[in-house]
Amino acid sequence: MEAATVARRPAAAAAPARAPRSRPRPAVVPRAPSKRQAPARRPGGQLIPIAVGTASAVGRLPDTGLIVRLTRGRAWIGVLGVLLAGIVALNVVTLSLAASAGHVDQNLQALAQENSLLRSREARLAGVARVHSEAAGIGLSVPQVDQIDAIHATRGDAALAARRLAAAGAGY
Repeated sequence: MEAATVARRPAAAAAPARAPRSRPRPAVVPRAPSKRQAPARRPGGQLIPIAVGTASAVGRLPDTGLIVRLTRGRAWIGVLGVLLAGIVALNVVTLSLAASAGHVDQNLQALAQENSLLRSREARLAGVARVHSEAAGIGLSVPQVDQIDAIHATRGDAALAARRLAAAGAGY
């Protein structure tokens, strides 16, 4: 009965695990020191051993017992269904993000146009010609260069200014 059980086992399961062969290392011959400097290392060179180790670990993954049992059973259909649903969900999320980015871009363009319009209005309202015409409308004039003179304040000027401000404030 034991022989029949052994005969039904797959060939890979019946064979004992082998230890990896180790190659003899070549003898290291000492060299004469050279006067040339070693080339500078590029950044990221230390990541290559990590990538090689990861690749070898992932390369052995399909031969593990869990993956073999999973792919030969009915659960594999469920796993594939979940993975496909995940891919579809990622595509939907990507498309919604792209659509929202399009809306944000449209809003930015509208705000840029409004900003340009407001700047032109502000430039027109704060223009020198408008200020001069408004000043002339209330009785002010632009003095000539030789008419500009310093005003000397006296003690009563502060009290006079306070009374004028109070009278102007009462009118509003």
